[in-house]
Amino acid sequence: LSWLTGCRTDGARLIAAKHAAKRAKSLGLETKAIAAQQAKIKAELAAAAKKAAEEKAARERALRNRGYEPGVTDPREIARQILKNKFGYGSSQFDCFNNIIMRESKWDINATNPSSGAYGIPQALPGSKMATEGSDWRTNPATQIIWGIKYMKGRYGSPCGAWGFKSANGWY
Repeated sequence: LSWLTGCRTDGARLIAAKHAAKRAKSLGLETKAIAAQQAKIKAELAAAAKKAAEEKAARERALRNRGYEPGVTDPREIARQILKNKFGYGSSQFDCFNNIIMRESKWDINATNPSSGAYGIPQALPGSKMATEGSDWRTNPATQIIWGIKYMKGRYGSPCGAWGFKSANGWY
């Protein structure tokens, strides 16, 4: 009888061992699946971080090259950012620049003086002078703004210098 009990115990142990092996194999497969999923998530996170870094670098390049954030469309905000980021000017220079532009074109990119033919936001005469800043001078406010700031800086030292001259003479 003890032999029979021993057989049953051995048989139960054998069955238990087989179930344990099967469960271990199943757990091993689950562990591999979990590890694969974790690796996939890590790769996706790394790709997202890389994309975010590339987008940040592109924005920084745009700021260095053009002076304003990509996607900005309001000419006043473009000018504010360009004055700061490209020329190092503060808000007082923007105020002077704005005073001139409001009297010249009211920020209208297509403004044309009917008597002189001066064109665009800074009222360049002739408007084609702005091509020195880009072939898109007819349609891009940033190109016109950069040209206008450079003109004011070169001729009057700064937008406030240009505003002082315009205030005294009626033109700049």
